[in-house]
Amino acid sequence: MLMEEETCLDCKRPTITVIDHSSGDTICSECGLVLEAHIIEYSEEWRTFASDDNRSDRDPNRVGAPTNPLLKSGDLVTVIEKPKENISSVVSKDDLSTLCRAQNQLKNHEEDLIKKAFEEIQRITDALYLDIVVHSRACEIVSKFGGHANTKLRRGKTLYAVCAASVSMACRELKLSRTLKEIAMVANGVELKDIRKSSMVIKRVLESDQASVSAAQAIINTGELVRRFCSKLDISQREIMAIREAVEKAENFDIRRNPKSVLAAIIFMISHISQTNRRPIREIGIVAEVVENTIKNSVKDMYPYALKIIPNWYACESDIIKRLDGVITSWDSAKITV
Repeated sequence: MLMEEETCLDCKRPTITVIDHSSGDTICSECGLVLEAHIIEYSEEWRTFASDDNRSDRDPNRVGAPTNPLLKSGDLVTVIEKPKENISSVVSKDDLSTLCRAQNQLKNHEEDLIKKAFEEIQRITDALYLDIVVHSRACEIVSKFGGHANTKLRRGKTLYAVCAASVSMACRELKLSRTLKEIAMVANGVELKDIRKSSMVIKRVLESDQASVSAAQAIINTGELVRRFCSKLDISQREIMAIREAVEKAENFDIRRNPKSVLAAIIFMISHISQTNRRPIREIGIVAEVVENTIKNSVKDMYPYALKIIPNWYACESDIIKRLDGVITSWDSAKITV
């Protein structure tokens, strides 16, 4: 039972409530009203496996290990142990042996190797006094192995080399200064050349994984980029609102440009209409990671829709036409001169 103070609907005032964990109810201590039923318990689940007759033997145990998202099974598996001598069981020893052999045949040995790799990474990171973030990233890199014959984990020194290379790669990504020589000193007898070779394999695995992620995320929500780009360009709140609204309206038109180019063009148009907060096209290109010519071409493609895209409350039609037409004309004349 846990006592807390909460407003009761019947008493119309704060009263002491009692939380009954066995039923999951929150009960008012004064009127007995159940304020909330079937509460979800988010703390650790403990069970007592002692005999009910022996009240002195209270041995609470956690129910199972935490799940591991890096493993396909989540590390939620049932293990059938081999029959032990001098221990009576409802199931015969022959049946237990048969079940144990069947489980070993169906067991995912590749996942066992990944678990072993996680243990080795833990040992290396502990020896180098590295943060848990490095350990987590190195385990994530190792978990990407599998599927292709050239990237499958193998026992022995090859596994240790992959673990050491994963720790090295994680340190580089997190900008921590750990040399290959330092890692090799605690890497279970693995030589530098083996770690370098495994590092090359890891790079190929990460590149292919990144390519698949990029293909899956080809459609980018431009609205999510507005705040980040505008923050880097130090754009005022009024302009950010105009850019966000223009981005939403631009989605209704057939503008065959990638989201970053569209956003960069809109930022340029909105800032160029403003007389006080103009941003150079080169600066916008650096922040948006888009070359200047691409932004110029995107502005030209979007110019026919400018009056429908740019909000009326931000600029009147005459200002939009005058300023954007002027800059596009200057670009065209500069191209003819060249």
